[in-house]
Amino acid sequence: MLFIQNLQNEEMKNSQLSTAYMTARYSCCTFSLILDKRHPKKDKNTLPVAMRYTINRKSWYHYVEGEYTIEEFSKICNLNTKSVRSELYSKKLQFDSVFNKYKELIEHLGSNLTLEKIKAVITGEESIANTSFIDVWKRKIKELSTNGRFTTGESYECALKSFLKILWKQPVEGFHIDKSIIEKWNEGMIEGVKDRDGELVGKISDTTRGIYLRSARVIWNECVKLGYLANTEYPFSNRRDMNLVSIPKGNTRRAEFLDVDKMTTLYKTFIGKKYPESWPSDFTPNVHYSLGLFPVQYLCNGFNLADEAGLTYDDYYYSTNGKAFRFSRKKTAGRSDEGAEVIIPIIEPLKKVLDEIAAPPQKGALVFPDILKDAKTDEEIRRRTTQENQNVRKRLQILCKDALGWEEKISGTWARHSFATNMRNAGVDMQYISESMGHSTKKSVTALYLASYPLDKQFEYNSRLLNLDNKPTRADIKQMTKAELQALLLKML
Repeated sequence: MLFIQNLQNEEMKNSQLSTAYMTARYSCCTFSLILDKRHPKKDKNTLPVAMRYTINRKSWYHYVEGEYTIEEFSKICNLNTKSVRSELYSKKLQFDSVFNKYKELIEHLGSNLTLEKIKAVITGEESIANTSFIDVWKRKIKELSTNGRFTTGESYECALKSFLKILWKQPVEGFHIDKSIIEKWNEGMIEGVKDRDGELVGKISDTTRGIYLRSARVIWNECVKLGYLANTEYPFSNRRDMNLVSIPKGNTRRAEFLDVDKMTTLYKTFIGKKYPESWPSDFTPNVHYSLGLFPVQYLCNGFNLADEAGLTYDDYYYSTNGKAFRFSRKKTAGRSDEGAEVIIPIIEPLKKVLDEIAAPPQKGALVFPDILKDAKTDEEIRRRTTQENQNVRKRLQILCKDALGWEEKISGTWARHSFATNMRNAGVDMQYISESMGHSTKKSVTALYLASYPLDKQFEYNSRLLNLDNKPTRADIKQMTKAELQALLLKML
C-alpha cells in the first residue's frame, strides 16, 4: 500500500504546472523568472512573464518576456536538452538569456541591495546615490591602469577631461544622461566652447574626437550592461538615417610601412654603421641602438616596444637551443585565459642585431634591459617605455632624413605594419601572419605554432622579411660612392 501511495503522489506532483522558470539568490535578494498570475489577460487566458525580486518578504516585478498560458509556460519550464527540436525550445533559450542578463546585473550591484536600488537601475527612473556615469568612466580608467594598459587608460582619461571641460555648464549627475548631452559634447569638440573666462576651449581634431567618442561608447555600453541605462536611447550610430552621433573613422595606416627593400636598407645601415660624420660623437651610438631596436621589432613578428622591453631568455629559448623566443603580447594580456602567446624564430639577421645590442643570454633575464634600466613599478615601466618609444621615433626620423634622404616619418607602429604587409606581399599564409602577430587568443602556443607551423617553417617564412641575397637595392645604389659604383659595374661585367 505504501508503494502505491508513493506512486500516486509522484504522479500528482508531475501533473502540477510550473509557473516559475528559474530562481536564484544573491546576498539578501531572491530573484525568479516567473509567470505573473496576478494579472491575467482578459479573453486570452495568458499571463505576463516577469522577473520577481524579493527582499525581506517584499517583492517588485519587472515584465520582461511576452505572455503565455500556464500550460505553454510549464512546457517551456520542463524542456531539456533532448527537446531541441521542440518549437518551444527557442523560447527556453530566450528565458535563459533573460535570466542570466538580470542575474549578472544583480551581482554587479554589490551586496548592499534594496528593491529601490534594483528598480532604479533596471528602469533608469532615477540615479543611484553611490555611483554615476562619471564614476563608471573613472573605474574604467583605473581598471585599465591596473591591468597595465596605461596608454589606453590615459586616452580614456583625456576623453573624460574633454567631456567635463565642454559640459562645464551642465555637469552630468548620476545617470541623467541622454543622446542630447552626447551631441552637445560632440559639437563642442568640433566647434569649441567658451569657458568661464570667455576663452574658446575643447576644439580638437576629428581623429582625436573619434578616439574620445569610442571611449565614451565603451562606457555607455558598460552602463547598459550594468543596467544603469537600460531604457535610455542609444546615442551612437554612423548610419545617416538614424540621426545619432556619428563617430569619425580613424586615419588609415596602410601607408605607414616600409617595403622589404627599405627595411633591408635600414638593416644594412645598422650592420655597416654608415652614419653621417657630421653627427656629434655621443649622438651616433644612441642612433645606432635605436636603429637596432626597430628591425628587432620588425623581425620579431612586428611586436611593439613594450613587448620588446619585456622579452626574456625564458625556458623556451633554451629548449630550442637559442633558435626562438616565446612571449605573450602585452596589449592582449588579460583578454583571455591564455593570452596571445607568440613564437619568434631567431633568423640569422635577427641574431646579428641581437649580438650587438642585446644583453648576453642569461636564463630569466631581460633581452634588452637598457630599455627599462632600473624601472620596477608599473608606472616607472610605463614611463621608461614611453620615453624609449619617443627616442626611437626621433632618432630614426633624423637618420632617415640625414643618412638616407627619406621623407618617411617612421615610428614604432611602422614595424608592425611593415611585418604584416611584407609577409602578405611575399605570399605567406594569412593564418600564419595573424597568429604570429598574436591576433589569435583562444589557443595555446602549442596548437598555434608547434603543430600548424613547425619551427623550420617559421624560419622559411620570416626569412622573406629581408632581401639579403647580396643583390643591391635601389636605396643601396643611391648611397654608393663613385668607387663603389665602379666596383659594382666591374663585378657585373
